[in-house]
Amino acid sequence: MPDNIAVEKFVLQRTGGLFPAAIAAVNQPLIVLKNNCHSFLHESEVNHLHTLKLPKVQHSYLLGRYAAKSALSAFADHMVLTEVQISSGIFQQPVLYLPQGGNIQLSIAHTDRMGMAVVFQEGHPMGVDVEAVDPGQSETMREVITSGESKKLHLINNDVNLSLALLWTMKEALSKVLKTGLMTPFALYEIESAEVKEGIVIADFINFPQYKAISWISADHAWSVVLPRKSVLDLAVIRRLYL
Repeated sequence: MPDNIAVEKFVLQRTGGLFPAAIAAVNQPLIVLKNNCHSFLHESEVNHLHTLKLPKVQHSYLLGRYAAKSALSAFADHMVLTEVQISSGIFQQPVLYLPQGGNIQLSIAHTDRMGMAVVFQEGHPMGVDVEAVDPGQSETMREVITSGESKKLHLINNDVNLSLALLWTMKEALSKVLKTGLMTPFALYEIESAEVKEGIVIADFINFPQYKAISWISADHAWSVVLPRKSVLDLAVIRRLYL
């Protein structure tokens, strides 16, 4: 399969321990993914793919699954990807089932062009999101930010459309960590502050001070990873993910 994919295995540092994880970002055409799907999809995932009628939906599904299996392959050596099943929980969150068991979980995000996934130990929760930057969606995004956040958009990016897209992904990624999805008002995920370090935004949250977001713009997309605030993620890992 063509190498339009970035995969990084890394270690999160915390007082009292180190936590391995792996992250992948993928940009592959639908035809390539479909032609190779039997090399990475579980039988149940292949069956689900056949129920998806729209090419756009098929593409998003395969981008997410390929990113997830690629991150898993980096996380754990000698993994037979077709024996690994990713299904949906009751809140539509992805649930990872390994043939040998284990407390490993993942977070998946995708657009109709990009897929992203992070694999981590269950004891160290994380979440990811990716959104295409679309100025036409900016007004919709404005409706879910607080008055306080509207005053902080310039801290995220000088371009308001990029700021709104990044802020949206921060909130989506946090909702995936909390497994609430879109069923909770986005105002609850209000950011408290944001700073930019060499093009990468780091933000924390008012109501969830135990978490932080690491966000960036690449390939006309906004990307975010949310993780525990006191965990240290080497930003060089993020820079190598840029597609």
